[in-house]
Amino acid sequence: MNLAIIFDMDGVLIDSQPLHYEIDMRVLKACGYEATLSTVTPYTGISNPDRWPKYKNALNLNESVEQLIQLSEENMREVFNSTDFKAIEGIPALLAGIKSYGLPCGVASSSSHELIQMVLSRTGIGNYFDKITSGEDVKNGKPAPDIYLKAAQTMGLPPGRCIAVEDATPGIMAAKNAGLTCIAYRNPNTHGQNFTHADFVINHYDECLPIIKKLLINASEARR
Repeated sequence: MNLAIIFDMDGVLIDSQPLHYEIDMRVLKACGYEATLSTVTPYTGISNPDRWPKYKNALNLNESVEQLIQLSEENMREVFNSTDFKAIEGIPALLAGIKSYGLPCGVASSSSHELIQMVLSRTGIGNYFDKITSGEDVKNGKPAPDIYLKAAQTMGLPPGRCIAVEDATPGIMAAKNAGLTCIAYRNPNTHGQNFTHADFVINHYDECLPIIKKLLINASEARR
């Protein structure tokens, strides 16, 4: 196997970023801060342990970081359990295509293992993934490279032979900082992202498999 494909989850496999915005606004309002969408979008793609200290400092919240994370997790369960979601259009076909090439797939998400497993199970795409890496598994969240270095290690390949699929600036930077090739998916519901550092930018997953095929050919030729 020449390459492995590693997917972010929120905004990449499922269109869940609006749910995360809602969760953050709920928590902030419960803490007495009247949050709006513009309050929460700058923190897109950042894990709970990294995001809530930023909120606390920026908004001068009285609650401890531990209390904020607990509120976030409680709201996450409520919102996700009450939402009927499915994989983003084109993802099942893309995953099937990747498997037809004999390439392994992984997940590298800032979300918890609990949420990742819930999403993969409820969308019916869990069988496509060989390895799962959560933000819970590493010390530093995105944009630090830790999660992609860990994900590449679990896939048994060096980072330079792994391709990340991301939708948010912190994830793109994490992938590039780790030495992966990065395909950025332009999700219309993931606001205010910078794709400058991505190697490729796509608007629909129909565009993704031809890129992977080209990279696979290039990798095979480089090894000759």
